[in-house]
Amino acid sequence: MKIKLMSILNNLLGKPRSPEPLDMKDIFSGSGFSEAPRHAYKGYPTPLPPDAVIEAYLVRFLVSEENLSRLFLMFEKAGYVVNPGQHTQVMERSQEPIGKKVMLFLHPSFSGTVVSCASDDLDVLEALQQTRLAPPLPADSFPWIDPEGLGSLQGDIEYWWMHLWLPFWVSLNQEEQLALDLEPEWREFIENHQP
Repeated sequence: MKIKLMSILNNLLGKPRSPEPLDMKDIFSGSGFSEAPRHAYKGYPTPLPPDAVIEAYLVRFLVSEENLSRLFLMFEKAGYVVNPGQHTQVMERSQEPIGKKVMLFLHPSFSGTVVSCASDDLDVLEALQQTRLAPPLPADSFPWIDPEGLGSLQGDIEYWWMHLWLPFWVSLNQEEQLALDLEPEWREFIENHQP
């Protein structure tokens, strides 16, 4: 009876609604977006294949906690103010060219933060690639896993490998790869699993 009464009251008084989710198509519609230049697809982080419907390029990558503050500083230098406590936000550029936008999603995961970013500002893409952000090392992301016991990859570790670690790893030259402070077991895992 109590539940039914609450339902009637909510319908009569108007139940508070949660805000509608942000829609990328609406945010970037008519932005005058131009597709990322070819050389941008060779840098890291690499944009996802273009989607003309959204009118923005999309990038997804993993950053360590140490690199997260560098990411926020990069946005600040590009004219955007990030609210570090907000996991989803739309930021408008405060410098020339005015009207450019970034939609930022921050998701704590793998002992770092998965960053998903949509933007119509190609300067941001270039700044992202110049900043040289790095993910946490594999042993930090998966401290409970023995890499020597891993065969075929599935689930979280497959996603981490294919979409977050491997793109970072292949962006490094051989000298940079050797300079990473990887445990020998993880280095062997990487060598055995890379294409």
